[in-house]
Amino acid sequence: MNPIFSYTAVKSPIHSISALLKLLVLFLVPITVQLCPIWVCIALIAVFPVFAAIGRIRARDFLRDLRPIAVYCVMIAAIDVLSFLLFHAESIMTQKSLYTILKLFCAMEATSVFFRTTSTFEIRDSLQSIERAVTFGHSSLVFSSMFTLFLSFLPQIFATWSALDMAYRARGGRRGPAKAVSLLPLLITMSIKRANTTYLALLNRS
Repeated sequence: MNPIFSYTAVKSPIHSISALLKLLVLFLVPITVQLCPIWVCIALIAVFPVFAAIGRIRARDFLRDLRPIAVYCVMIAAIDVLSFLLFHAESIMTQKSLYTILKLFCAMEATSVFFRTTSTFEIRDSLQSIERAVTFGHSSLVFSSMFTLFLSFLPQIFATWSALDMAYRARGGRRGPAKAVSLLPLLITMSIKRANTTYLALLNRS
């Protein structure tokens, strides 16, 4: 089972799209759903699963990528329900809360398609080409390396947690507060080490 937001190394039309273009779309999606009518957000929510299918992202992996945002959506819905029951709000869910949930799902779908179809080195190469152009070739490319590291940190966190969780369960560990106490220090330590290794790899391949 692939970790959340992990790169899927297959050939597809979405994979062949420039990493720079996909990165631009990733940043524009949240801005678009904030400024445009809600039907635009709904349309994008319907479009991204199609992109995922074209990109040969398994439906199970695509849905797993949406799972982290589900917790926030449940919290938003729960607050509205409590307001309706305790304070006699006008409706069981406000329009603002519904729009917020839709926008979160839309942004998460875009994030899933981006990370599943774009490797770390593709991101770095695209950013380095921009940095070279802006600085007319007079750059040490530190900014592009650091920004690539920043973008790759989220998938690495989930990959590290997945590995720790599997090891924990293989040793008979139980779910609950004890799991968090045991794994969180390891997660922080391993994530820092993994980030450092990625940074050195990016520098070596510059």
